Amino acid sequence: MEKRKRPLYHRFKHRFKLPYSLKNRLLIILSLTSLLPLAILGSITYYSMLSLLENKTQASVISHLHEVRMSLDNTFSQMNHVSQQLAFEGKVGQDVERYLQANAYGKKALQDEIKRELGVIGFTNPNLGMIFYFSAETNERFFENYMADPSFSLNKLPLLLQANRITYYGPHKSFNPLDGHLVFSAVRKVDLKERDDIYVYIETNYKWVEALIRNQEKSQGYEHLIVDAKGRIAFTEAEDAFPEGGLFPDIRQEKTPVNGYYAFSEPSNQGWRVVTVISKSSYEHEVNKWIGKFTGTVVAAIFISVLFSLVTWRMIYDPLRGLVREIRDVKHQRPAKPASRPGNLEFDMIHEQLNHMRARISGLIEDIERSEREKSALELEKLMNRINPHFIHNTLDTIRWIARGEGHAEIDRLVSTLNKLLYYNLGKNGEPTVRAELEAIRSYISLQEVRYNVRIDVHIDVEAEVLDLPIPRFILQPLVENALYHGLDGDGVIEVEIREAETGRLLEIAVKDNGRGMDEETIRSFIEGRPEAGKVGMGIGLQYVVRMLKSHYGGGALFSIESTPGVSTTVMLTIPIKDKGDAADDKRAGCG
Repeated sequence: MEKRKRPLYHRFKHRFKLPYSLKNRLLIILSLTSLLPLAILGSITYYSMLSLLENKTQASVISHLHEVRMSLDNTFSQMNHVSQQLAFEGKVGQDVERYLQANAYGKKALQDEIKRELGVIGFTNPNLGMIFYFSAETNERFFENYMADPSFSLNKLPLLLQANRITYYGPHKSFNPLDGHLVFSAVRKVDLKERDDIYVYIETNYKWVEALIRNQEKSQGYEHLIVDAKGRIAFTEAEDAFPEGGLFPDIRQEKTPVNGYYAFSEPSNQGWRVVTVISKSSYEHEVNKWIGKFTGTVVAAIFISVLFSLVTWRMIYDPLRGLVREIRDVKHQRPAKPASRPGNLEFDMIHEQLNHMRARISGLIEDIERSEREKSALELEKLMNRINPHFIHNTLDTIRWIARGEGHAEIDRLVSTLNKLLYYNLGKNGEPTVRAELEAIRSYISLQEVRYNVRIDVHIDVEAEVLDLPIPRFILQPLVENALYHGLDGDGVIEVEIREAETGRLLEIAVKDNGRGMDEETIRSFIEGRPEAGKVGMGIGLQYVVRMLKSHYGGGALFSIESTPGVSTTVMLTIPIKDKGDAADDKRAGCG
C-alpha cells in the first residue's frame, strides 16, 4: 500500500518548529510585525538620503572650487589689462617714457600726472593694491602708490605662471611693510625706446585673497592649493599633507582621495590649477549629522512600535500577571488575598495548586529561618572563641604575679583589669546584665587611659531600675570603642545613657560623642556593613552589634545612627526587655 504524503502544513511545521510557549510565540510575532516594516522602510530611506546628501556635498565643493577658479582668472585678467595700460599701450606708459627722458622741471610735472593716473587706476580696480615701476638692474622704484619694502626682490617670489610678456607670482606676502597679508602679483616689462630694464609691478588687494581663499567657506573645512602648470604646489593651506614646492597628482574635478583628504581640481586656461581639499571628517560632517537625526527618528519609531507591542502584550497577559502577583506574595510571606479568577480552566487549576503549595512553602520558610538563626549563633560563638581563653588568662595571670613580685603595682592593676574584662567578654562571669556591661566599659576605658596616657571623659547616666536587667554580652563596648577611635578628635566627651522607654518593656541605650560626626553615606555604609575603605576596624564593632541584636531579638530590636558633621554622633539601640529565664534560654540556644 502506498504511503500517504503528509500535508504541506505539517511538513513545514515539522521542519520549522515554532517555540512551544505562548510567550515566545508572541515575542516573535510582535517583533516581526513591529520591526520588520520599519527595517525595510528605514533601509530604503537611509540609502536614498545618503546618496542625496553625498551628491549635495560634492556639488557644493565643486561649486565653491569653480567660484575660486573664476575669481582668480578674473583677477589675473584684470592685472594683465592694467599692466598693458601701464606698460606700453596706455597713456601712463607713454608718460613714464617721457618722464625718464625729461629734465628735472619736466619730471616734476610728469610725476604728479603719473601719480594721479595711477590713483585713478587703483580706484577703478578695487581688487588691486600696490603698484609701482622698478629697474631690474638697479632695483630703483618709481611712482609707488604705497611705500614698498626696501628688500624687494623678484627672486623671493613663488612663480605661478609665465605667459607671453607677463609673469604671475603668488600667493606671497605683500611688499607693503604695513600690510604683510597674502597677495598675488604680476610683473610686465615696459617697452621703452631708451631703456629696456624697466618693469611694472602690480599686487592684488590684501583683503581679496583673504576673502577668496582663507575665510570663504572656512566653517566647512575647505583648504586650497594652487598648482602651477608643471604640477608644483605654489600655494598651500594644508602644509602638513601638501607642502609647498611638492608635486600634486593630476586629478579630475571629481572627488579623489589624496593623503587622507578628498581633493577636487579645476584647471585654468593658462595651465595652472586650483585644488580644494577637505578632510574626510569635514566632508562627511553633514552626512554624519543626518545619520544622527535618522538614528534618533528610528529609535523613536522603535519606541512607539515597542509601546504598541507592550499594549498588546498586556491585553493577553493580564491573567498571567495576576498569577505572578500571587506567587510573589508567597515568596514574601504575605497573607493570602482573594484572587480574581480569570475564568480560564488552565489558570484556575494553577491557582488551586498554588493555594496547596502556599502552606507547604510557609513551613519550609520557617525551617530555613530557624536554621539561619542557629547558623548566626554558631558564627558569633566562633568569633568569640577565636582565641584560646585559657592560654590568654594563664599568661595574664603569670604577668600579673611577676609584676606583683617585682613591686610593679601599676602593671599589676592594669593586667588585673584586662583579665577581668576578658573574663566578662568571654562569658566567664555569669549572666550579662546592664550593671556588668557598664563595669566592663569602665574597665575598657581604664585600659585605654593607661595605654594612651590621657584622660577619657565618659559620662554614664543609667536608671537604677535597669541595672539588673539582662542584656546581650559585649554590646556596649563596641559602641564606646567606635566613638573613641572614630568619633573624637582630641578632647571630647562620650555619654552613655540607659533607661526604660516610657511605653514599657523596652530598653533604650544611647552612646553619644561630640566628635567630628559623619555624613549620611557613611552612616548608611556602617548600617549595611560597608565600612569606609582605608579605615581599618571602622564599622566592624557596629556590624557585630547589629548581628548580635538580630540573633537575640530578630526584628524586635532597633539600631540607628544620628550624626551632624562636625558636631556629634549618637548611636541608639532599642531592645525588648527580657526576663532572666528568657535570657537563659538564649544562652542555651548558643546566643549568650
